[in-house]
Amino acid sequence: MGNGIQETPRAGMGIHELVVEAHQEVRKDRRAETRYPFFRQIMLMVTGKVPTHAFTREISSVGVGLLHDVPLVPGEVELSIPSKKGYSIRVRTKILWCSPCGEGWYISGGQFVGTAFVEQ
Repeated sequence: MGNGIQETPRAGMGIHELVVEAHQEVRKDRRAETRYPFFRQIMLMVTGKVPTHAFTREISSVGVGLLHDVPLVPGEVELSIPSKKGYSIRVRTKILWCSPCGEGWYISGGQFVGTAFVEQ
């Protein structure tokens, strides 16, 4: 190839190893609720702080996975999640965990704890 990247059998094995790692992560997850991939930009509001943009990663009937550029401590936040129908759903969410996942990026998991309401 002209871009300086060579295809080798090892490269194929490297991809295989990444797939194995992903499969092992899925097998460790023992949550009962079905989760669905759900990538959407949202507003994340922490009491006493300026609202910030974040992204959902996945969603279930009881919680949500997030991607954001600020660390979160366990506790309640409020999310505003846009619907494709033109409105947003606001819901209080308890952040259960937060982990760094790259330079300045974090992933977290939250459980819905408040009644969701429609925001026009």
